[in-house]
Amino acid sequence: MAGAILAHTLIDRGLKVCCSEGKINYSASRIATGLINPFIGPKLNIPFEFQRCTEVNFHFFKKWEDESNEILLKPEPLLRVFKSKTQRNKWDEYTKNSDSSRYTLSFHSREKLAESEIMGKYGAGETQAFRLNVEKFLKLSRQKLESMDCWTEETFKHNNIKDNDSVFFAEGYNVSKNPYFNWLPFAPAQGEILEFTGPESNALSNGTWFLSNKKSSFLAGSTWKHTELKSGPTKIGHDTILRNLEYMPISRYKKVNHYSGIRSGTLDRNPIIGRHPRLENLYIFNGFGSRGSTTIKLYADHLAELFINGVKLPMHVDLNRFTSLLPNI
Repeated sequence: MAGAILAHTLIDRGLKVCCSEGKINYSASRIATGLINPFIGPKLNIPFEFQRCTEVNFHFFKKWEDESNEILLKPEPLLRVFKSKTQRNKWDEYTKNSDSSRYTLSFHSREKLAESEIMGKYGAGETQAFRLNVEKFLKLSRQKLESMDCWTEETFKHNNIKDNDSVFFAEGYNVSKNPYFNWLPFAPAQGEILEFTGPESNALSNGTWFLSNKKSSFLAGSTWKHTELKSGPTKIGHDTILRNLEYMPISRYKKVNHYSGIRSGTLDRNPIIGRHPRLENLYIFNGFGSRGSTTIKLYADHLAELFINGVKLPMHVDLNRFTSLLPNI
């Protein structure tokens, strides 16, 4: 997804691009749910520049929707079930703040949740979240790139870069094999999700989400694992997700699939993007972790501005924050 959005961002700026398919096994984009959530993690933190991210996403995908007559990005209320009094208090704070209250729709009491067989001692907040149809966008993206003669199935060779070419690497966790950028502190993580079929359900989360997928189909997850990344779906991951779904009537649903993918994260949890400190025609666009659907388009705009107009990147994503790690060769 990072490569696709960056490619079209550059094309929209009038540049000619050629995309080389990475054929990345265990790609996280392949199983991404596309959830764009304003309140994340156990502390219900708001992602940095969330409102701006939402604005640029809707502007970007509206053009695709108009051209394809397909819905790609849409609002989707998410019922966040609180696991502590602290989370409930944080929600109350958000409802009183003019910036965050746009994402707090309503409060559901413990008793109201019980009517739907949802267990929530501290209640739940109905959140204005959003969903991006990643699978559909990637399909449309490839079709468009092929029609513009901007796509190649040839495997990209790191030792065959021409001096007059600018190369942008958006290769997910495969960055570990990149001889130009493998010195950066990436921290990939495997995630697993389960697919269920069953009766209609609202989008739910208590830290473990349960989201609609296709008709009568739902996805639930996810897990985090920093070792044995290519193990594929595991029994531990399977059992962990099922155990974490006990807050809802999961017995109503039938498990039909189990998937895994590898996210490209970073040690400081911020993406790493920018120009190589020594090789000025090489760029990286990587490390979006689980927030890719939220942040990729905004940072693609930043990287395009650096490339075209020389505008400096925000320091919290600029790879130059790690130049002290650059090998002395």
